[in-house]
Amino acid sequence: MAEKSGNNTAGGQRKRSGWRISHFRRGADRKWYFSGQQPGEVVRMVVRKHWCFMVRPALPAIASALVLILLLWMSTILPGDPLIWWALCGVAFLVFLVFAVMFASRDLVAWWFESFIITNKRIINTRGLFQPTRKEVSNDKIEQVGIGFNSLLGHVFHYGTVYVYLDGGELIMEDVPNPKRVRDALHDISEDVKAKKSGAPKKEQPMPEDPVMAAVLEELSKGKEVPSLENADADLPPPPGEGERFRGPRRTFGGILRIPAGVRYSSGEYTVKYIQRSRYVLWRNLAIPFLILLLVLPVAFLSPASGIITPSIQVYWWFIMGMLVVGCLVAMLLIYMNYVDDLYILTNKRIIDINRHFVLLFERRVETEYSKIVNLKVQVSNLLERFLDVGNLYIETPGNNPDIVLRTVDDPFSLMDEIQGIKGFKDRYDKAKKENEEKEKMKLWFGTMFRQLEARTRGRGAPDLREKDILTAIAYAQECGFDVSVLAEEPDPGMGVPPGFVLRQEPPAGTLMEEGSTIGLVLSASGKAATLSKP
Repeated sequence: MAEKSGNNTAGGQRKRSGWRISHFRRGADRKWYFSGQQPGEVVRMVVRKHWCFMVRPALPAIASALVLILLLWMSTILPGDPLIWWALCGVAFLVFLVFAVMFASRDLVAWWFESFIITNKRIINTRGLFQPTRKEVSNDKIEQVGIGFNSLLGHVFHYGTVYVYLDGGELIMEDVPNPKRVRDALHDISEDVKAKKSGAPKKEQPMPEDPVMAAVLEELSKGKEVPSLENADADLPPPPGEGERFRGPRRTFGGILRIPAGVRYSSGEYTVKYIQRSRYVLWRNLAIPFLILLLVLPVAFLSPASGIITPSIQVYWWFIMGMLVVGCLVAMLLIYMNYVDDLYILTNKRIIDINRHFVLLFERRVETEYSKIVNLKVQVSNLLERFLDVGNLYIETPGNNPDIVLRTVDDPFSLMDEIQGIKGFKDRYDKAKKENEEKEKMKLWFGTMFRQLEARTRGRGAPDLREKDILTAIAYAQECGFDVSVLAEEPDPGMGVPPGFVLRQEPPAGTLMEEGSTIGLVLSASGKAATLSKP
């Protein structure tokens, strides 16, 4: 397990911690706890180097233990002086004890105390027993997480390297068990951090009670339609064992084996396009074993027929030629499978380069987000590739972010334009989403303001006394803190207001007035004029 130095890791802080026998422990609730744990901090995972890396340093102790067991067994079945056997066993035991103590004090302790503690707030790398050091990186600096299986043993024992790309640096966890599980945990934590940064859950939108104002506000806050791209997985079934809610590329590897890619998509992410390398690569790589096969087959049959190969050695001849033919066919099959499984994935958020060798043995994956792309350029290696319109597309990113090379792809210039278009789409998508969020904030702000204004208006504005009888109007006005004065009586102009009811008022309803002000009323004909004051 290794990582780059502190100078290359953004946000990393290396410090000495107090001496303790154990940097972390499990509590009664089966959760991990460690010294220096922050309030609200929860340990998601503790990662050490895979146990198989302890086998090699333990070999002397294992070998001496086997020798001791062998000597004890031989002392029971072979004749001889018992003292000599006990002396040999004693020496073997001392040798075993020395090797066991050396292994435990030097290798086992170093393995146990060198670990990565992954919490919901940070990644902590602890190492050392008597001179413990601790280096930590905040989770909000995580930009991308990748994994790699770099050997056959890595696939057999399921260990590999986890690459954590940070803002201004990177952290590398080498030879850790189940790297996909570590990557998924870091991916989920990073998504949680981004979700918290994006803001609190939406509040209920207050709207004005006035229907006209509410309609105007609704129209002004109407969001733009967020653009979308074609989903390349729309017609593909999910990988075996996954349901329709599977979030990841549905294209599988290994032909009939249908091995999933192991890539997890974030919320709202989907596949836009799968890019296969040019068939020129396939024919070029198949050329050598195919030519060897064309050479071997005639030689295999013509040599015995011409008498060059005598009957006494023909059995060996056919065996050798058969092995060559089988070897060529196997090589051609592996070349084809490597070609099919060397894939580039364009999603609506990032570019992923997946290179799987020999189906199961090796896998390499590099990815970068469109926002990290600073330059795209095409390079053609030779005249033949220029004639076939084949080339390499270089995707350059700043700092320690990984660059991606789409090697030997068809029509690289059109592909470059397509990536630029997706990048522009991502910018338009983010812009539309940001504008919609700003409009939602505007709607919340103006809705709250209008509601407060309406509430204040209802408290201090002139109440609506129209079409109320005189006694009800007086009572309602007094409840609002106003006096009432009957100004005049007028015939009903066809509004259907009965005699003695309020025909109109001065000032109109909703006008801001000081408490204790007088509202003048004009009654429908037959009302008696009077001046009424608040008691």
